[in-house]
Amino acid sequence: MAESPMVGARVPQEWQQQIQEIAAAAGRKEAEVVREAIAQYLGQTDPSSVKGAIASLEDRVASLERKFAGLGRLVG
Repeated sequence: MAESPMVGARVPQEWQQQIQEIAAAAGRKEAEVVREAIAQYLGQTDPSSVKGAIASLEDRVASLERKFAGLGRLVG
């Protein structure tokens, strides 16, 4: 990706906060979130990247569910 051109834009503060939150929740970089949003807008979404993102989120949810179950045993 080093040879890709740089594109910049100013966005409202609220958008930046949403981008940061989405990136943090997905364990991705903000730039990845922005690129994916632009790709979706342009109809250029790579199905393999979407599948990879879904798989990553599924793994994170499963991990959180295991942790939550462990906390439930400690509390209850």
